[in-house]
Amino acid sequence: VVAPDHPLRAAVGRYIMLPCHLSPGVDARTFEVRWIRHRVSETVHHYRNGEDLSGDQMEEYVGRTAL
Repeated sequence: VVAPDHPLRAAVGRYIMLPCHLSPGVDARTFEVRWIRHRVSETVHHYRNGEDLSGDQMEEYVGRTAL
């Protein structure tokens, strides 16, 4: 996974895109992607086999993230 090597800034209440990509480029539709804060139990976004999974997502992020 390739992502920016510098901090990204966002204003409170505004949208921000956190860019990243796979290198070499591959089809990731069958991958599992889990964005966590500090521990696996702190799930911000969870994606697996082509669908977003919200069952273990932290309440404050429901409806606020997309992949």
